[in-house]
Amino acid sequence: MTWIATVSFAHGSESLQKAIREQQALYPPEYRQQVIGLPETDDEGIVAAHSLIPEALKHAFGTFAACMSPDLPLTRRQHEIIATVVSTTNRTRYCSISHAEFLRRVTLDDTLARQLSTDYRAAPITEAERVMVEYAIQITRDATRITQRDHVRLREVGFDDVGILQITMVAAWFNYINRMADALGVGRDESAIVDPA
Repeated sequence: MTWIATVSFAHGSESLQKAIREQQALYPPEYRQQVIGLPETDDEGIVAAHSLIPEALKHAFGTFAACMSPDLPLTRRQHEIIATVVSTTNRTRYCSISHAEFLRRVTLDDTLARQLSTDYRAAPITEAERVMVEYAIQITRDATRITQRDHVRLREVGFDDVGILQITMVAAWFNYINRMADALGVGRDESAIVDPA
């Protein structure tokens, strides 16, 4: 649920219905199955939180799809690693739970999903992924502290400039969606709290 009015797909304008259909078509397959403990329908989740302004919904999720494109360097595993650590750093319940679960679905690794949700330093990730995670966390905490040295380090572990841009975009987008979820009450119904571990 959200703390503002939303418009359901069934009652939405043609532009809203089109935006939602386009958004659903862009989602990775792991997103299609409900995550236990979170809003049960699309009319209650983060997409619904955008429903009063269909054009914003269209562009917000269009950006999501563009930065998660399989034609870009990052893997599905890496997308969800970034989404999980950004959401955990922000303490965003809705996104922390959902993206840890999506990471588990992508990797079939319960330990990885659980450890990234608690302490990434203990997680079984590669050195390149560790550098990527530390960069994404710094973007989340204070992007003004990023320097060219951070980009040099990313290049040293194998990311090219397209990869660096993609990591930055994925981390920045999840910071956006975390703030939308928290500010609008998505997934913050006290009666539905589930321990992500």
